[in-house]
Amino acid sequence: MVETITPVVHGGRNRRYWISVVLHVVATTLTAAAFGGLLGGIGFLARAPWGPVGRALVVGIALLYAARELFGVRVPVPDRHRQVPEWWRTFYPPPVAATLYGIGLGVGFLTFLSFGTFVAVSVGAFLTADPARGALIVGPFGLARGLSVILAAGARDQEAASELVDRVQALAEGRAARLVNGCALLAVALVAGAGTI
Repeated sequence: MVETITPVVHGGRNRRYWISVVLHVVATTLTAAAFGGLLGGIGFLARAPWGPVGRALVVGIALLYAARELFGVRVPVPDRHRQVPEWWRTFYPPPVAATLYGIGLGVGFLTFLSFGTFVAVSVGAFLTADPARGALIVGPFGLARGLSVILAAGARDQEAASELVDRVQALAEGRAARLVNGCALLAVALVAGAGTI
């Protein structure tokens, strides 16, 4: 997917390239925020946040996934184990493909997730029982995911873009990424335990 939103595909870091980047980031952010709003709305219909039970649920999920990231405890992450369809980049013009990729990535669970952090954040969004707060909680996930394509801004050819994907994947599988996500999950557990959600 990253190979689609590169200067190589767009003939350089020109206007078309930056339009694709912006469309991708906006689509990813808005889709994640909409998903968070949906979770908050469903939580409202389910009469969340359920008091101490709801807080315990978020704390438990956050600690479970923190144990996964920090200590290697085997806990599955609910995702599709796939990325967005690759054929989009050959069928659609680059700006359309970039937008569609953003929409697909923004929901999170519809693509591959490396860490359980999004699971805990999604449960937190649900338990807010408020679409606006749910959107504010999940939206930054989409923004961060969308902005990741800017890493490819310096790719001068397809080989460099592919090498970048390999380096980013290695970084995502490394100990530092697990440590950061584990600490983020501990922070979610602390916030939820303090009754801030």
